[in-house]
Amino acid sequence: MKVAGSNPAGRTILNFMQKKKLYIISDLHIGGDEITDDFECTDELIDFLRYLDEKNEDCELLILGDFFDFWKFDKPHEDSVEFIIKKHNKLFEEFKKFGAKHIINVIPGNHDHALLYKPKYQEDLKKYNIHVETNQFFKREFKKGDKIFRVIGEHGNQVEPVCEFPDFNLPTDSSFSYHNYQILVKQLMKLGTPKKHPKWLAFLDNIDIELIPYWVFSKYFYYEFGPVLQLIAVPMLLMFSFLAVPYFIFDVFTHFYYPQFMSEIVLFLDTNPFCKVIAFILYFDMAIVLIVFIAAMMKGHFNARLREYGVHSLTDILLSRQNAYMQRASAVVQGENPFNEKANLYITGHTHLAGAHHYKDTYYVDTGSWKQLMQRASARFSFPAVFVPYYALTYAEIGIDDDGHPYASLRERPKQFEPQLTILESLALKRNGYLKKPITHDTLIRKLQLDFLGKN
Repeated sequence: MKVAGSNPAGRTILNFMQKKKLYIISDLHIGGDEITDDFECTDELIDFLRYLDEKNEDCELLILGDFFDFWKFDKPHEDSVEFIIKKHNKLFEEFKKFGAKHIINVIPGNHDHALLYKPKYQEDLKKYNIHVETNQFFKREFKKGDKIFRVIGEHGNQVEPVCEFPDFNLPTDSSFSYHNYQILVKQLMKLGTPKKHPKWLAFLDNIDIELIPYWVFSKYFYYEFGPVLQLIAVPMLLMFSFLAVPYFIFDVFTHFYYPQFMSEIVLFLDTNPFCKVIAFILYFDMAIVLIVFIAAMMKGHFNARLREYGVHSLTDILLSRQNAYMQRASAVVQGENPFNEKANLYITGHTHLAGAHHYKDTYYVDTGSWKQLMQRASARFSFPAVFVPYYALTYAEIGIDDDGHPYASLRERPKQFEPQLTILESLALKRNGYLKKPITHDTLIRKLQLDFLGKN
């Protein structure tokens, strides 16, 4: 194991470096075929490498799994790493420059597990000063006098049963999530004909599994409805929002009582043929709403039954997922874990949900992802929710501050990105429902001040 800031043979450490730092990113998912290779952060990653280099620190960059995405390849390549490097040559030339002065290490994840057992892939990366640590986890130590601050991290797929390999160190891709991706997700992403391909399907693997039905319905409504269907559906939704409900309340109220001055109005509405047609349309809207309401009640009942049988909601899944990583972090702090190691801080990736978490004496950081993500935003006029793409280019920074205290910071890099929405999506989107704001500089999300240096 290399310790952060060590000096491997043949490496030059500048003599004006300030202090040792460990920077961690994960889940870039670079690679794939024409449709599935969707890495759009080349310029931002190059800027990040230059930003770290300009800090003049004795630092290590650690890529904590899923650097590559071998799952996305439809056709087998004799050397997938070489293929990806050639396709993203500008980026890897920058890695080569950065790696000439600083340490770059990679921990294999579940999407690039082959890095663990294919020496050719490791040799390909060494040409660009990128070194593969052939282990499930990494350990780093920061020293201050006679005190030691220890960090342990892993990609994180081994924490989740559906993504877990029976033995991470064996050359196998036998997790349930791998087969689900190959059999279902990747095939859906490639749906279409040579004449027409619904490009939005290419982002299917960016969606949480329980949100997929809502996402498909949203994209179908906004992208696949033809002009005729939209001319029917949009006015009906607008009519429901502004006319159907008020008219229904008025009609029910006047059925039982109305003041004398309203008698002529009520009579006109009841006898005029045009008003009768409008009333029929409005009640047709109400019938649809009633059906939707019953369906919603049935969905709630169905979900309640599912929970009784142990099938959880998205909220339950997210909470149980975070609890699983918190338990792993606690096991790392206690020294009772699969690594048989003890540390003060646990680092993970895999979930794509960046966060710096603290509970009692347990600290852990999820490094997030540099993939495109999707945020479900509420819509106006009872339209389907809008799924807005965004990027959160997060990274962890770990070190010892000027006062001698270890810390772990979660930070975000800027990306200029304007989501491409249809006109109808833009009109329907509630701006206050889209919470992700673009950033224009390196932004601190949260800093964990770790005041137990050397207590282990």
